[in-house]
Amino acid sequence: MKTKNMVMGLLALSVLAGCSNPETRAQANRGFDYQDSTLRTTPLLIPAGLEAPNFNNEYVMPKPSEAGLRGVTGKDVDVRPPTQVLPLVRGTEVLENGSGLWFYQQRLDQPLEQELNQALEAFLKGQKSEYSQAGQGWRSNGKAIGSAEQQFSWQLRPDTVRRAVAVQISADDKSSGPAQDKQRAEASMMNAFSLSYQRALTQQKNLLDRSPIKLTLDEAQGRLLVAEGYDRSWKRLITLLPTLGFDLTNRQQALGYVDVEFDGLSKGKWRDLSLPMLNIPEQKYRIQLGDLGEQSSITLSDKNKIPVSADILSKVATTLTDAFQRTDLLR
Repeated sequence: MKTKNMVMGLLALSVLAGCSNPETRAQANRGFDYQDSTLRTTPLLIPAGLEAPNFNNEYVMPKPSEAGLRGVTGKDVDVRPPTQVLPLVRGTEVLENGSGLWFYQQRLDQPLEQELNQALEAFLKGQKSEYSQAGQGWRSNGKAIGSAEQQFSWQLRPDTVRRAVAVQISADDKSSGPAQDKQRAEASMMNAFSLSYQRALTQQKNLLDRSPIKLTLDEAQGRLLVAEGYDRSWKRLITLLPTLGFDLTNRQQALGYVDVEFDGLSKGKWRDLSLPMLNIPEQKYRIQLGDLGEQSSITLSDKNKIPVSADILSKVATTLTDAFQRTDLLR
């Protein structure tokens, strides 16, 4: 019985392996015998003594025009779903002609054109493509849909005014076949690159989110300064507060504040965390985060929105400074 089930399973896999997927199957399934069919009609027989009825010619099928006869039919009809370039990376925009994408500068630590060149090279390596750099672009072969010998040209066009770089792809006419196949190959390769680049950006962001963040006390202004932008500072703050004994009762990221209640931790717990013990009154507080561009600010007030004393702010700064440096405290 087991042998029979195994044989049936192998037969099923063989059938599935022979099936084509929707991206590569250009012809409709089922047969095309209908193309050889002809319309056969016979005159209506009118019995003797009766008159022929009136006929309505409104629904008579007209003869096809010459242009219609030249159109594709049957096996020549491409039934594959359309493929187009998609803005799969956050902040991208499809070019007007649909052959590429605008990528906009988001990071300040590296020129965007250099970053895209590195991402494109990494993508082509991952595709195991043969490639070479040519001017402001690349030449490569590859396969997203179609032949692995398909040749592509990649062009990078920076626009300093828009702080953006256009990445445009073009499949060589000699190896791309019909215009529709050329467009599909270009769109498929560009989308594959976008997905590869997005995965790399996500990985970079995850590593950055888990790196130490510097925090200092600004006594003159009665605030803490975080050496990171708003989004990273908010995420780190929200993650650490519960670990430090704060119960989050309300938070509004758009407005930048968190309402908390400090319940405190035991001395043993502080020793386990290897952090300076936070010895402040156990009460409700509001923590306000400010956006300073490449930096952020943190201010602390009581439940009546009155700023806390310099002593309380200093104690909070001492504990948070160490906590913001500790990547092992992040969930």
